[in-house]
Amino acid sequence: MAGNDYLTQIVTRILIYGILVLSVEMCWGQTGIFTFGQAALFGIGGYVVGLVTTKSTNTDIGKLLLVAIIAGALVGLVLGIFLFSGKRVGELYVALVTLAISYICERLANSWTLLGSGNGIPGIPYPTIFGKEIGSAMGLFFLAFAVFAVALILCIIVVNSQFGLTMNAVRDDEERAEFFGYKRSVVQIAVFVFSAALAASGGALFAVSEGFVSPSMSGLALSTTTVLWVVLGGRGTFYGPLIALTVLQVVNIQMQNALPSLWPILVGFMLLLTMIFLPKGLTSLPAKIRESRRKKSHA
Repeated sequence: MAGNDYLTQIVTRILIYGILVLSVEMCWGQTGIFTFGQAALFGIGGYVVGLVTTKSTNTDIGKLLLVAIIAGALVGLVLGIFLFSGKRVGELYVALVTLAISYICERLANSWTLLGSGNGIPGIPYPTIFGKEIGSAMGLFFLAFAVFAVALILCIIVVNSQFGLTMNAVRDDEERAEFFGYKRSVVQIAVFVFSAALAASGGALFAVSEGFVSPSMSGLALSTTTVLWVVLGGRGTFYGPLIALTVLQVVNIQMQNALPSLWPILVGFMLLLTMIFLPKGLTSLPAKIRESRRKKSHA
């Protein structure tokens, strides 16, 4: 039974990180906003839930998610206006600013006593729904699955809508999109707010499923790892980064037990190979294989 619970917890964590991956894909893969700030928003969602549940008796999951989403969206709105309301800025500028924000959030969480400083906020109670506690590993899995499914469906609906076409137009060529009358800044701010809300909802789920929050969940390591999942899986798709996340999480668990010191080196090596041979990510591998076979057949 304990083994089943452990496996369920791993899958639950993958689903939660999957929501974070969706937020990066919406920003970077679909709109061209190269951001390292999603972990900071993930952490904001987690810390908001940690504060609410430990400073009050409110554990209703609907209310907790709502508060986390509102907090994430508001922070995303402020950052979005700061980043995109003026002149066009390059990917590098956005990446550096959001990287700095992740660093600041992690340092703030480490030093602010209200947030538990380096210890974070432990003892976060299990969530409740309709007054009933969700305390089992399977219950938390179904909760994470439900929120992930809703997030994925919303992302698919947005991407396949007229607004989604506008997002892709801004991603492919900002100047041309503006020439055809699309308001670049409005699109980028809207997507940034939406992705911030997604990331914060993932952070809220992490808090209630793990029972604690810590500074590392809002810092540079998770920000970089999330971008890595998207790079390896392939920008522009949802399934590619989600597959990369799942594979790397499973391999990570095995490697951490067997060769913990070599795992970061292997990840860096995989990233290097992917960028050299599969710059569009693992999702481009089938097309590469078909192209190779076609060339051989014509040779």
